[in-house]
Amino acid sequence: MWEFLLKYSPVIFREGEVTVRYLPSVGLLLLLGTGLTAALWFAYKRTTLKVSRALKYTLATFKFLVLALLLFLAFEPVLTVSTVIPHKSSLVLLVDDSKSMSISDVPKARSRLQWVKRTLGDETRPSLLAELTENFKVQTYGFSAQVEHLRDCDALAGEGQVTNLAEGLKFAAQLADQGAVSGVVLFTDGAHNTDEDPLQLAALLKSKKVPVYVVGVGSEHLPDVEMAKVSANHSVIENSVVELSALIKSTNFNNEEIELELREDGAIVKREKVKLQGSANRVAMKFSPQKRGFVRYTLTALAGRDEAIKENNSRTFLVDNRDKKASVLYIEGYPRAEFKYIRRALHGDPNIRLVSLLRTGLPDKFYRQGIASEDELKHGYPKTRAELFKYDAIIFGSIEAEFFTTRELQNTAAFVAQRGGGFLMLGGVPAFAEGGYQGTPIEPILPVELGHGNEADPSARGGYRDRFRLQLTAEGYRSPILQLSTDERENRELWDKLPELEGYNPLGKAKPGATVLAVHPLSQRDNPRIILAHQRYGRGRTMVFATSSSWHWQMGMPHEDRSHERFWRQMLRWLALSAPKPVECALDKETYAPYEPVTINVDVRDSTYNYIENATIKAIITTPSGETVEVPFNWSSNGKVEYTGTYHPDAEGLYRVAIQARDKRGRFLGQTEAAFYVEKSRAEFTRAQLQSGLLKRIAELTGGYYYHEEEAADLPDQISVMKSSYSKLVEHDLWDMPLVFLLVVVLLTLEWSLRRGKGLS
Repeated sequence: MWEFLLKYSPVIFREGEVTVRYLPSVGLLLLLGTGLTAALWFAYKRTTLKVSRALKYTLATFKFLVLALLLFLAFEPVLTVSTVIPHKSSLVLLVDDSKSMSISDVPKARSRLQWVKRTLGDETRPSLLAELTENFKVQTYGFSAQVEHLRDCDALAGEGQVTNLAEGLKFAAQLADQGAVSGVVLFTDGAHNTDEDPLQLAALLKSKKVPVYVVGVGSEHLPDVEMAKVSANHSVIENSVVELSALIKSTNFNNEEIELELREDGAIVKREKVKLQGSANRVAMKFSPQKRGFVRYTLTALAGRDEAIKENNSRTFLVDNRDKKASVLYIEGYPRAEFKYIRRALHGDPNIRLVSLLRTGLPDKFYRQGIASEDELKHGYPKTRAELFKYDAIIFGSIEAEFFTTRELQNTAAFVAQRGGGFLMLGGVPAFAEGGYQGTPIEPILPVELGHGNEADPSARGGYRDRFRLQLTAEGYRSPILQLSTDERENRELWDKLPELEGYNPLGKAKPGATVLAVHPLSQRDNPRIILAHQRYGRGRTMVFATSSSWHWQMGMPHEDRSHERFWRQMLRWLALSAPKPVECALDKETYAPYEPVTINVDVRDSTYNYIENATIKAIITTPSGETVEVPFNWSSNGKVEYTGTYHPDAEGLYRVAIQARDKRGRFLGQTEAAFYVEKSRAEFTRAQLQSGLLKRIAELTGGYYYHEEEAADLPDQISVMKSSYSKLVEHDLWDMPLVFLLVVVLLTLEWSLRRGKGLS
């Protein structure tokens, strides 16, 4: 309707300037205005019938407007606007051909890409593309990860695995260097998902004076539930409880209930219902792996109603549930019930070898249990790092600091920080501060400060003699160490049923970074009574259990209750099984897309866990089909020795990595295993809503314009009037606009109707 009345589109009027070809002088204009006013005044001064003065003024005004309008047309009004010189320059048309363009959220179109095809048209269906070719040499390209030339828009398939806006803009900048490019037209949803910054490339196009005209396709608020992230303990032991944490993002699903479904190698193992609050929700779920080895899990959010994007509802992760073994060294100062029942709890555990060293009454005499040979611990507590570092975890029982030499305590601290082992100190009369550990190398590695709490509180000073029921903190109830059942309610009930403990060592406050798992019921903020806590220290883990009476849980419960055994097995597995071996393999991710590079890093150390240079790494990858491939490795040393290999998987499924390391003389150093999973990338369906903010910024930065899909029809007119070295000023006549003649007719009709209505001639 606008163009029917005014001849030209709104863009022409917005960008152009209205002038006249023949502009008379101000004096002549005043003379003409005065003459018209005088003529009309005399014409309506005396009428055949008596009428009101207001009517006379109204009739004179209508006539004046008509005459003024006709006089204005006599001056030949024109609209001056910059217009591109036809076919003098090129236009780069970039169309997003990635998978997110297959989402169906555009009105009256099967998908975003279908709407683009219909809007652009082709030789058989001329539309926006035909309008652009009237003034430009249009170069059409599709892009996702790379840019490819398009002969026909029907070649767009929406199969690209990523959306790389930066690559598309970089390609346009290269074309601008090669020839006359007036601008870039970009059709996309803006779901950029690579590391390159498209705004940097937009700034490059600005420097080349190439504007980008962006057409945003899709909806910013389509209904969607996205499984954004899933994290879980990668390495667990059979029958242990694993806690996973999931981040669920949602749009238009606030206060709605969905179901989470966990699958183990395709079989459903657990389902839970979750109520979504707001746009992001963190959810925790506990489960026990049922299979051994490297096991694939998939967590899926099942939305309660139809949603636009179902491809981003699930995440895959791996759990290492291989049969692992570790050695734990436990040293005690005297035989006590706690020592006896800890050994009994670990008896028969196939994963933990508990080696105990019990001091006897004779000097330098020890009672050894669980040793692998007559020479193990023959001279008591290990004197060298190489001997100590053979173990994966160490437990100090009720034994004073003076028992150890300074070198032995230093080696123990290095066992945690450098070797990456676990360390646990148990409660007892000669333990913690009471055992003289303040100021020793052991104090810095503990997760708590050593002290006697509130010295003014008598109950604190004598606290190690009272009876109390262990109280788990919120972190304790979530910790995999303290899961007596995979069901949260049952786990709480089992802890509530456990008998009271007797006596504890008063400790100071938790150190920054420590996690408090359990406290005395009378614990207060200014007087912490920490019983169980842990922290990361260096490469290892440390823990305190400030009591020596957990054996009451075994004696005070029915014989079929296994809570005491489960507590100690899970705690020592957590301490020991995470300790690194001399040869370790690490992957940068757990899941990859086909052909995505897999970076394999191998850490090689000697018996004292110092780096080894010039080692030879042999890595054999077993593909899902059973084929084996050897991966070459390179090593570098710039303060830290690193061995790195890269592999490009081409098929979906589980890949296993077997690593062997030998020194430069060919001597065997160790071996390890790892695994990763390859599946179709879901990157295109992460943040797949229309990213209008990014697209508007690209357009503004380059001097172009942003259009949503319903505004795309204005694009050809806007580009045709852009100012560049390939444009010229053009005058468009305004005197023959239909609106002008319509106004003349309307004004004359109104004037005639008023006169005839009053009986005037």
